[in-house]
Amino acid sequence: MKTLKLSALLALILGLGLFLGCGGRTIQSGAKPIPGDERRASEGRSETRPEIRSETISPDKAAELEREKRIQEQELRDKALREKALQDEKARQEALARDAALKKGQLETVYFSYDQWSIREDQKTVLMRNAEWLKANPQARVRLEGNCDQRGTAEYNLALGQKRADAVKNFLEGLGIGRNRLETISYGFERPVDRGQNEVAWAKNRRVDFLLIR
Repeated sequence: MKTLKLSALLALILGLGLFLGCGGRTIQSGAKPIPGDERRASEGRSETRPEIRSETISPDKAAELEREKRIQEQELRDKALREKALQDEKARQEALARDAALKKGQLETVYFSYDQWSIREDQKTVLMRNAEWLKANPQARVRLEGNCDQRGTAEYNLALGQKRADAVKNFLEGLGIGRNRLETISYGFERPVDRGQNEVAWAKNRRVDFLLIR
């Protein structure tokens, strides 16, 4: 019986020792962190993010950029002006060449019989040549100026001169010349080329002149 009590007492002592040993390890697990680990953790918390600074431009730099911008704008304006001047000069040269070509055009005067406005047979070839020149120079426009000799009243000759100009216009239209290129006017006997009072002078005045216009 004494042996059993002794065994139970030893078991109780061993169990108590085991219990106390586990409790000690649990308390140790809550101990302070290792000094090295604590320092690294502290450094991690104290680390700050890099400061982002906006780039600032000095007044001198800003003035330089503005000056360069103005120079570029002025260069663009100068270039546009040069191009416009070249275009204007080209247009002027083309106009001069066109005028020179028109001045070289030998558009012949058409003559009429006394008190007549119908186209004479010998004048039809003249009108055909004039029509060919007009076709070769499609930019040309002409004024057909009807004239008469000095005989008859002013009113009668103005009407006769207009009939002659209209007859020439109709003939040219029949040859393919657009009516928008042809103008007519009558001067009656106001513009004689020969003021003589004979048939030779009068024959020169019964006419339709061709005047080139723009």
